[in-house]
Formats: sequence, structure tokens, C-alpha cells
Amino acid sequence: MAKVNRSANAAKDAARAARAAAEADLKARDRKIRIFGAGVVALVMAGLLAIPFLQSRSQGPSVDTSALLPKNVSADSYGVQYGTAWTDPNADSIPLVQVWEDFQCPACASFEVSTGKTITELAASGKIRLEWRPTIFLDNNLKAQNTAAGNPNSSLRASIAFGCAADQDKASEFHSAVFQAQPGEGRGFSNSDLQTLGTLSGVTDLETFAQCVESKKYEGWVNNSYDAFSKEGVTATPTVFLNGKEMSRESISDAASFIAAVDQAAATK
Repeated sequence: MAKVNRSANAAKDAARAARAAAEADLKARDRKIRIFGAGVVALVMAGLLAIPFLQSRSQGPSVDTSALLPKNVSADSYGVQYGTAWTDPNADSIPLVQVWEDFQCPACASFEVSTGKTITELAASGKIRLEWRPTIFLDNNLKAQNTAAGNPNSSLRASIAFGCAADQDKASEFHSAVFQAQPGEGRGFSNSDLQTLGTLSGVTDLETFAQCVESKKYEGWVNNSYDAFSKEGVTATPTVFLNGKEMSRESISDAASFIAAVDQAAATK
């Protein structure tokens, strides 16, 4: 009987040791996961902070006064003007909305999802004067990744294609399509991608559009817009100005809040 008890006790001891070892292993793995998770959060936060930090120190190229401008682009702001309010007899009294965006910017794509449709509808109905103002600072931040993917200067080329679409009165459609099809950050857009987006946007003269994209017809315009972005001291994208005053993140991330801000600006005018 004593021998049986000793065997039972040995089995219990072995089971307790196994449980203890398993618990220790689990704790060790949990600790590694927590450390790894904290590292990921730190990297993400660093990335979010690095984008505005790096762009604030980048300098745009010299202004090219002979640069060609796409249709409906302001020679003063280099913004793509959209909506019926621009030809209204009382245009100066209609709220002016200016949107700085980089076509590779994930936050800009999120902004397009949350508020983009509302903004274009307000512009189409004549309630705001809308200017889309392209910038390309992410070409600097993502240079290595874009180049490795075979798509260097993706923000520049996407902005050029935006101008090419504007020539065919498809600025709004292309603007929406390019954000919907935004690739993973760093992969960038190929010229083939951009030409496909032109087709999806309803561009009818695809040959002219393709030539416009391939020849970089509006490179000077895009560089001039980037120069303005640098000189105006904008620190992140998307950045939205309403009658020259920067709107808060809260007011641009919610359609109802955006409409309320526009209505207030209209009433103030």
C-alpha cells in the first residue's frame, strides 16, 4: 500500500510541476506579447508624428511661372475649383472650403469616406466654393518604399492624373476613385493604376488622358501647389480651411459637424 501511495504522490507532484511549468511559460509568453504590443504602439505613434514632422521641414521646389494649369485650377492658389458657386454672381459671399490632401495619405482616405461625399454635394449644390489643393510630401517620406515597389513619386503622378481628369470635367469622380483605390502605404500608384482610375471615373478621351499622365503634363502645377503647401506652413493632411481658418479635426471628421460649420460661416457672411 505504501508503494502505491508513493506512486500516487509522485504522480501528483509531477502534475503540479507540469502545471507550474505551463503557467510560467504562459506568463512569459504574455509578457512578450505585452512588450511587443507596446513596441507596435510606439512605432505607430512615431509614424503618425513623423509624417507632419518630416513634411514641415521639406521645402517645395521653386515656382514655375510657366507651368500649365489644368481646367478649373486657380492661378493664385493652384487649387482645383469645383462646384456651381464659383460662377454665382455673389460668389464672394459663399463659404470657401480649401482641402489640402496627399493621395497617398491614409488619413485623407478616411476623411474622404467620412466627409468627402458631403463636401462634394455641398459644392455641387452651390453652398460652398470648394478647392482641392494637392500636396506631395509623402513622396519624400515613402521614397524608398515607393521606389522598391516600382512606383516612385506616386503622389506627384496621382496629382498629375487628377489634373488630367479635371481637363475632362471628371475631377470629382477621379478624386473619389483614387482614394477608394488607395494602395497599402508605400506600394504607390503605377501609371497603369492611374489610367484604370481614369476609366472608372468616366473619362471618355482615354488616349488624351493617358498621354497627359505619361508625359507628366501638369508636373509644374503640382510642384507649384507643393511649394504653396510648404510656404503656408500646413503641418498635416488632411487639413481643411473654411474662409481661411483651419477647421478642427472634430468638425471635419463628421458630416453633420461639417455642415453645421458651413452653415455658421454662411450666416456670418
